[in-house]
Amino acid sequence: MSKEKKSFLIVGLGRFGISLSEKLVELGQSVIGVDQLAGPVAEMSEKIDVAAQLDVSDENALIKVGAKEVDIAIVTIGASLENSILCTSILVDLGIPLVVARANSALHAKILTRIGAHRIVFPEWDMGHKVAENFVFPWYSKFTKIDGGDFYFGKIKPIPEMIGKTMADLKFSQRYKVIVILLEHAGKQESPSPIRPFKVTDGLWVLGHREDMDKLITKTDPDGE
Repeated sequence: MSKEKKSFLIVGLGRFGISLSEKLVELGQSVIGVDQLAGPVAEMSEKIDVAAQLDVSDENALIKVGAKEVDIAIVTIGASLENSILCTSILVDLGIPLVVARANSALHAKILTRIGAHRIVFPEWDMGHKVAENFVFPWYSKFTKIDGGDFYFGKIKPIPEMIGKTMADLKFSQRYKVIVILLEHAGKQESPSPIRPFKVTDGLWVLGHREDMDKLITKTDPDGE
């Protein structure tokens, strides 16, 4: 199933803004990128739909570049607290459906929230946490974390004690504390059946809490790889 194409405004083309823009383009999204400096704008001019040099605290300049028409605006400014706050406030007032703002501190985040930012991101903090988690639990990088909790979704191999037994035989959810969302076999996906025996070549798409997933994955692969 193809993803719905959305339009994004990225304010600030530093490392975070450029990385974000490039990934969104890779995912088939429409991207407008703006920055106060000419260098990053020139760098991105042929990589995104629109790249413009402008004063990010100038409402009219933002409107002219198409800010009012985007689905999502992301303010990635990190160096100037003033510009971050002013730009976020302008974008919120323009009625953009989703305004996301980068924060460098808890106080910065509190201010951005008070002026109406719908979502706050801490790229440096988040990356630091992710790197630390990947050292301790290598499987993290291959699984998707579900927003709003400590639950993860991903594919595992059946462990030896599952082979030849059904989910009903194993009392799967009760025993492993995770849910099988999907079964994969011979390149095909199917809904999990409580009476179908597991095979060595199966792939199990499972959802569960981090601690329960870690216990199960350690059984399937002691190194967590």
